[in-house]
This record gives sequence, C-alpha cells and structure tokens, in this order.
Amino acid sequence: MIKLESIVEKYQCRIYTTSIYDPMKEIRFGFCADLMSDALMIMNTVKETGILEDTLLITGLATNQSIRTAEMLDVEVVLLVRGKVPAPQVVTLAEESGIILIGTNLTMFQTSGLLYQEGVRGIPGHAST
Repeated sequence: MIKLESIVEKYQCRIYTTSIYDPMKEIRFGFCADLMSDALMIMNTVKETGILEDTLLITGLATNQSIRTAEMLDVEVVLLVRGKVPAPQVVTLAEESGIILIGTNLTMFQTSGLLYQEGVRGIPGHAST
C-alpha cells in the first residue's frame, strides 16, 4: 500500500485534476491496460467488494475512454504513462467523474515495477497476480 502523494513525488507525476486530488488516497492494487476492453475484463475477476476503489489504472490511453472505463470499474485513480498528456476535455470529464488523473514520463513497465516494489499488488483473483 502506498499513498498517492508518494506516487506523485517518487515518479514525478503531474496532477491533472488538482481540484479533486487527494494526496492521502491509499493505493493497494494496480493493473495496466491500453485496451479498455482488457481493462473491463477486470470486472469478471474481482472477488472482493470495494477492491477497485483502492486500485490504480495504469495506461497510455489519454482519452475519454480511459476515464469512462475507470468510472465503470469504480477505479478512482488513472495514471497516464509515457508522458501522455490528456486534452482539456479529458481532464474536465475526469473531474466531473471524480477520477483523479495523474501522469508520469515513466514507461508502463517501469511504473509497474516500481509500484510493485512499493507493495502495490495485482488484483486478487486476476491472472496477473
């Protein structure tokens, strides 16, 4: 488990949704997807109620689609990788949806490995754990 402020600091993240950013938000789990259809498959594997609220979606997809997917999954934080910058309408949608949107220049692989070292795990019951 790691606090969101630690992720932002350690991985030099930019906070896009400053109005709803919660530095004390706890992240226990994470998963990566650039195809939102793959991300939606997570719904079929989660066995514990409320687990996705403490989960981070790591993606390179800086579009409304990633925000809508996070919203459907009840994931509260989306981390954009590879220096992707969302359009203003994506940031607006994230804020309206209550999705914290941050970004890093690190690759998806680097981000995942570093978060794993910090104690963030894959979703229980998912094939990636």
